[in-house]
Amino acid sequence: MLSAKRTLSLIEKRIFSHGYHRQQIIRPMSISTANPHTNIAEESLPKPTGLVMQIIVRRDLLTEHKWPVGPLLAQSAHAATAVLHRFRDHPDVKRYLKGEDGRGWETMRKVVLEVPDEAALKSLASKIDDMANPVGYHMWIEQPENTPTALALVPNKRPKGLKRAFDEVGCELFK
Repeated sequence: MLSAKRTLSLIEKRIFSHGYHRQQIIRPMSISTANPHTNIAEESLPKPTGLVMQIIVRRDLLTEHKWPVGPLLAQSAHAATAVLHRFRDHPDVKRYLKGEDGRGWETMRKVVLEVPDEAALKSLASKIDDMANPVGYHMWIEQPENTPTALALVPNKRPKGLKRAFDEVGCELFK
């Protein structure tokens, strides 16, 4: 097992062998990269909203169905994009995108979670629908296979009912 430091070193080696400089590649998250010469200490940091988008993918697509990681990551991106589009007029989506100070795109927070299989993903959707105050979501269904692959939720502040639904279907951090 590679240490985090060793893994970063290997990644850096690959990146820098393609002619990029460290300053062009590695920057703190949530800081504007429009001007790479900006002194971050002089910049006012954007104010976070406290909203988080959860994206849930199926673990069995990797283990049993032998999907490569790349296509599974694409499914999570499809779901995230779709939920933002479908719920673009929702107040939490607007706040997530705009932020507290007009710079929400710099403070977006997402977490990628996994469920064991298709049944768990569908069960999670059902449990969210049954919540007293359901959180909006979009389940991405890959076509033409008609396979549910990922579910993305409207950015939220992780209500207790949502945590309970995650726990009941065996939802955990993607690893």
